[in-house]
Amino acid sequence: MGVEIPAGGKARRTYENLLEATRCEIAASGSFTAERVANRDGSSLATFYTYFPSKDDALAAAFARALDRLGRWVDAELSIERLLELGLENFCADFVRGCLGFFADESMIFRLALARLSESRELRAAYRDSEDAVFQLYRHFIGLGQAAGKLRDGDPQTMARAMLVITQGLNNPAILGLDPADPLHPELRDVLVRLLAPAPTQVA
Repeated sequence: MGVEIPAGGKARRTYENLLEATRCEIAASGSFTAERVANRDGSSLATFYTYFPSKDDALAAAFARALDRLGRWVDAELSIERLLELGLENFCADFVRGCLGFFADESMIFRLALARLSESRELRAAYRDSEDAVFQLYRHFIGLGQAAGKLRDGDPQTMARAMLVITQGLNNPAILGLDPADPLHPELRDVLVRLLAPAPTQVA
């Protein structure tokens, strides 16, 4: 994606500043140009193209940064300790709220990147890598939850796929910025609860 950036030093700082300026420009207006990013950063157009040979390279870098943030958030949220502490319903409610908050924060970058997905190999690669990483986190969490007797029996692979589809569906313009008091919140929570909840104990 673009040129290889050194791990430290001035080049790395310049890259990070341009990347942040790209993200801010997209968040502010839903689009960006190299000129607007360079102006926001206080650098030159030549500097922008030194680090991002094309707009798609800059968009792919911004998208990858958003996806990395998503992966780190999911990794932190999916812990058996939190499930045991909160209980399944509260755990799922927190997870849905967190997903909605993330997608609301990154909505402009996702909208712009997904619109270019079919035309950019870099964007497709970033999306596939993130999707696979989140899927593996879901699968690991479900396997641990089943071993602890806190999640229902079932194929962890299939359940993780279902969880991935459900949570990707929360990136929907119709529900971004959803009021915390909206009754849709418990409905969305219950979709996850129904996927994950153990079957009721049968009394002989």
